[in-house]
Amino acid sequence: EEKERRDRDKGKGKEKRSSAAPAGSADRDRAAATAATGTEAASSSSTAGAAADIDSTAAAAAADTSASSTAASTDKQQKEAGMGQLLSTVTSAQQDDDSDDEVIVLDGPPTPPPTGRKSRPLPTPKDETDGAVNGGGGDSVMTNGDGNSAATPASTAAASSQAVPSRPRHKQTAGCPAQYRTITAQADTQRQKYSASLHPRPRVAVTIDTSEDPGRGTRIDEATLDDVRARLARWDPYWDVVHDFTATTDGSGLEWGARTGPVCKYEEIGKRVGDLARAERYEIKTAAVVTTLRIAAQDSDVRAKLMSGRSSMKWGKSAPDKNSRTYVTGDRRCIVRMLPLYKTDAERKKYQKKRADTHLWPVGTFVQLNNNPIQILQRKQQSHDHDLWKGMSHALDLTRVIADIRAPNLIEIVARDDTPYAIHVAVCDYVGPDALYDRLLTPGGPKAIPRYKYDEALKVALKYVKQQMV
Repeated sequence: EEKERRDRDKGKGKEKRSSAAPAGSADRDRAAATAATGTEAASSSSTAGAAADIDSTAAAAAADTSASSTAASTDKQQKEAGMGQLLSTVTSAQQDDDSDDEVIVLDGPPTPPPTGRKSRPLPTPKDETDGAVNGGGGDSVMTNGDGNSAATPASTAAASSQAVPSRPRHKQTAGCPAQYRTITAQADTQRQKYSASLHPRPRVAVTIDTSEDPGRGTRIDEATLDDVRARLARWDPYWDVVHDFTATTDGSGLEWGARTGPVCKYEEIGKRVGDLARAERYEIKTAAVVTTLRIAAQDSDVRAKLMSGRSSMKWGKSAPDKNSRTYVTGDRRCIVRMLPLYKTDAERKKYQKKRADTHLWPVGTFVQLNNNPIQILQRKQQSHDHDLWKGMSHALDLTRVIADIRAPNLIEIVARDDTPYAIHVAVCDYVGPDALYDRLLTPGGPKAIPRYKYDEALKVALKYVKQQMV
């Protein structure tokens, strides 16, 4: 009985070791099993011969033990053949031929669930190169590089996305012949100076170049004009532009805007007497002229556009509340706004860190309409530091001072600031805070704030976190 127990334990130990052995040692295991079987048979025969006095019951038990050992060896060989394909990938579990050490059984990778892993994939980013937005069947809207959109049938949307884009916005880089023009600025000698300066200024004549030259001219190209419009729309959303007076088109079909340019010649008219003789002298450094503030009789389309909408234009009329400068939603006014222009992106980023990119008058701005000075709300020169200018800058409402829009209206601007500023004179509709709130939060609106789905918001959040990690 003890021999049978040892044989059973020996067979179980071999099965455990064979389950972790590599597929290459299958032949060695089978040979060892055969040798063990032969040894067991020989041992059984010698035991039977030496112990002749053992009864038949013990002989039958020995025969049963030999048969069970042979069956265990055969079953082991079948298991090894079935696991050979799986264990062939295990390269690290190799056993030395002359070693009798046991092999440690290593657990394999966990079996995946029957239905697979339930992972939430990140959304695929939308392709913005073609600018196609499908509206759920029907037509598609194709958006080209300059922001203009046109409806295209859904069947030809793919072909339209590969079409030749429209003409890119013109960027003026080459010089051109000068076109000099002289501006006569009225004297600024009253107690509350029009230019918000501490010292008075006599009547002067300044000469500027009104050409398209990118360095000294007072006209800006289409690329700069679109950038100015985008900045105003982003940072001053309370005004919707209806008609732009400063944008003009030449014979070649190119659109041009207006800006202040450097003064080529500065000359004071008359002599300094009285307070002017004792006042500190300063010169005007930049100036500009806007002469397109007119709606001719043949411009019926412009007139119809200005008369449409919730409220028509009322030239020569003040705002509803002149003292508080408040408007109601739908008020249509002709306003003047200005924005500084930058030579490099680094200069723009440095400026944007200091303040919002909203309307700002140049330092010491003097505005006159048809040779009549206009008081504006702008930064004031500080008495303790003449190089420091502080205060608010409000847009100029020209609606109340223009009585007849059919006649030519000449706007002239001179300033003590040497930085060029873009000029934007346009008829705009006022959008109140409540109306602007509804416009931004109405889903599907033309100016609604974009909303992200869960997966898209998660992708944006992960990207932000990666950028903030050190």
